[in-house]
Amino acid sequence: MALRMDGEWHVGDGPDDLDAFLEEIGAEGYDVHEIRHSACGQCGAGVFGVSGDPVEGTMRRTCRQCEAEHFVAGSGEYWSEDDVQVMVCVCEEEGFDVAVGYSLYPNGKGIRSLATAERCVACGKIGSFTRWMVRGGEMELLDLA
Repeated sequence: MALRMDGEWHVGDGPDDLDAFLEEIGAEGYDVHEIRHSACGQCGAGVFGVSGDPVEGTMRRTCRQCEAEHFVAGSGEYWSEDDVQVMVCVCEEEGFDVAVGYSLYPNGKGIRSLATAERCVACGKIGSFTRWMVRGGEMELLDLA
């Protein structure tokens, strides 16, 4: 597996390529120290539909196998139906591998910021739906990818 460029898009062969992408883009200008891949809490599947408000920093993933919904990194607290966007790949598919990259404070006692990464399972194109600052000690967000 290798992250590569195809025109203006990053492309990967599998979910592990999301790690290199997140390390390259960072999280709101900071290095990524921890990366967690999303898996459905109900059925364990790893392909999701993605929606949310990329400007406000909210993201919900919906399992393509069982339809279970999960708000990424506690973003449900800030969720509003007003400006929800659905992520659609340029190839018009809506199924993605999802990972979250976290930037930690130097003392390791808090999350500074995070960024999401999504790889289209149909064509392999990779993007980042949203990023946001956390600026707190909410280390439990590491387990909410």
